[in-house]
Amino acid sequence: MFSNGQMAVTPRDGGLGGDVVVVQTFPDSVHDRLFELFLALGAVRARGPRTITAVLPYLPYSRSDRPAFDGGPVPVRILAGIIETLGIDRLITFELHVPQLCAAFACPVVNLQFAPARVRHLGSAAVDGDMVVSPDFGGAKRAEHLAALLGCPFAVMRKHRRDDDDFRESVEILGDVAGRTIILIDDEINSGQTAFSAAAHLKAAGARKITLAAAHAIFTPSLNENWGRSQIDRIVVTDSVGRTDNFPDSVEVVSIGNEIAGALQAR
Repeated sequence: MFSNGQMAVTPRDGGLGGDVVVVQTFPDSVHDRLFELFLALGAVRARGPRTITAVLPYLPYSRSDRPAFDGGPVPVRILAGIIETLGIDRLITFELHVPQLCAAFACPVVNLQFAPARVRHLGSAAVDGDMVVSPDFGGAKRAEHLAALLGCPFAVMRKHRRDDDDFRESVEILGDVAGRTIILIDDEINSGQTAFSAAAHLKAAGARKITLAAAHAIFTPSLNENWGRSQIDRIVVTDSVGRTDNFPDSVEVVSIGNEIAGALQAR
């Protein structure tokens, strides 16, 4: 790193003639880490590898999958274009916001799912009375998949935009949660506002305990305070992003190393 913030990336191995895997995570300084990834991919490609696989457990801009205004660019497609010009042959990522994002890349994309890791951590069979709940329609397939693996029912909530701001609140529950122990699932947690709002409605509808299980821990500084005021009893995330200063000690972390290793060996 130079004094003005510029970076230099040089592969240690002088050969690099075989199959190369480049791994990058994004716990903080996303744009610095993105440019570091670009430099690393360029440096590796210059050494003439047979193939390059990029492993990005969390794909930045994955929620920016539509234009901010009519006729505007789609940010995740711009990111995909830049990465592809650097010559990757395959991308391995984890729990994309929507599976259709794979189509943003021309190269093969392996989109790993959180459900198997959740099952390892939560148990292969649900305790009688458990239910998986998605806070919105977009996560219905995710909820259905996990519920099938756990052997329990699932429900979906409908989101409503409040008039006073742009916050979408999960308000209507399509399913009976009374007396249930809930596994509330989402692809990522930021401030937790949406999930904690959903939990309040679930408790009001008679749910007992609520576990929030999310793939990516994009924790903001307000997460701890929001959690303390919420109806969430337990939070489970993966190590797809990594710990930051905002990471609560009581959050349970599940490793996705097995999933990534399996994807790399499946060539």
